[in-house]
Amino acid sequence: MLYGREGQQRKVLAANEAALYCGVQKGQMLAMARSLVPDLVSKPLCPARASEALLELAEWCRRFSPLVSINPPDGLWIDTTGCAHLFGGESTMLSAIDTALAEQGHTVRVALADTAGAAHALARYDRVSLLAVPSGGIEQALDPLPVEALRLGQEECDLLHRLGIVRVADLRRVPRSALTRRFGVVPARQLDYALGRQKEPLRFEPSFVALRAVRHLVEPIGTAESIVHVIQVLVQEIAFLLQEKGMGARRVDLICHRVDHITQAVRVGTSEPVNNPARLHRLLCEQVETIDPGFGIECMILQVEQTERFCSAVTESDLAETRPQENTAILGLLAERLHNRPGLHAVYYPGTTDMPFPEAAQQRLVVSAKAGVLPDWPRPTRLFAPPRAIAPPRLAQDETPCSFVWQGQTLHIHGAEGPERLHGAWWQHPSQAGAIRDYWIVETEEGDRFWLFRRGDGHHAWSGDGAWFVHGLF
Repeated sequence: MLYGREGQQRKVLAANEAALYCGVQKGQMLAMARSLVPDLVSKPLCPARASEALLELAEWCRRFSPLVSINPPDGLWIDTTGCAHLFGGESTMLSAIDTALAEQGHTVRVALADTAGAAHALARYDRVSLLAVPSGGIEQALDPLPVEALRLGQEECDLLHRLGIVRVADLRRVPRSALTRRFGVVPARQLDYALGRQKEPLRFEPSFVALRAVRHLVEPIGTAESIVHVIQVLVQEIAFLLQEKGMGARRVDLICHRVDHITQAVRVGTSEPVNNPARLHRLLCEQVETIDPGFGIECMILQVEQTERFCSAVTESDLAETRPQENTAILGLLAERLHNRPGLHAVYYPGTTDMPFPEAAQQRLVVSAKAGVLPDWPRPTRLFAPPRAIAPPRLAQDETPCSFVWQGQTLHIHGAEGPERLHGAWWQHPSQAGAIRDYWIVETEEGDRFWLFRRGDGHHAWSGDGAWFVHGLF
């Protein structure tokens, strides 16, 4: 537990889960906390050490975005613009942040919104500890919060409360002229910051990176062509530094400082260590459309956040000289470009699972995973989801299908192979305990091949209801 001095009293500032379970509360007098827990371990808060720890945490959080700013005494702002797609979308990125900080021993509340002011308010005053506000939904999300969420002083909050203005919704209904005349410019300004009516300048400290190229521009630039030209100059310099060190970039950040003190960043990742300038230039130029130059960009910085020892990689010339079927590494280039493409949440590839039923036998994977055991029986090229129900087919004495009705036509079976019996995943869900499917590969007299299955073994009700389905076509 941490405590600090407020006047002549010492109060609890923070407590771990064990102390909270025993009744210790934030803001409680230290003497009362010790009366509840006689063997309570307490330490005085050291503001200087707390500030250093917050700065260290901010530097650690640059793995999620190059733009991280501290919000003393216990908060961080992370500008995720242009970075969320590398984690599979905003919701996935929030979960990754929450999980990573929890593994570091921190109890966190994370909120993502269009503005820094809204994210600050929701992270501290909303009931949900992990929240992503959709674009355009700030007003609805902020309305039920208290006016303290707008980072107003205690005196201003007390005055608003005396006039019956308790929630952000109450403050939004007050006319702008009356609000400014009675309370000054601060409440109106903070409300504008939270709602996005006015840009809030945040100071993002430069990160500690080994490789960085900077260009201070004589005149601010704002066109896509001029931005691309500066990127080309920066990429050439960074590529030379990487080649000199025998390293390749895995994560590159482009930071743009605008004349209105707004900072924007673009982050791209690579599928392998890269020090080829053409390849880096191509990835960054595909992100130019996400950069808002505002009234002009006066400084651009290109920095390599993550490097690895360089190994043989595919270059741009390889694309022109090598056919795709002769070089599987080109698939890495394609996945790399798609993964960094604005608007795409993630790039997946299919992998096998240990689920027995075919519709659940594959899963979408982002990273390499251990592949399951492929079935010995062949699988159809087209799988119906969900399976198409059919009337029970006519069966031979050995229960092999002889004919069935498909799309209003009776199809006679020339040959059949089966049954292949699959049992439900009883170890994952109790409802699949005892579930059975019997599959047949059948070929009609016209030469079409179908994948049929019966739900159950045909004899015991506990194994299934005996309904028949077409699950796929070969």
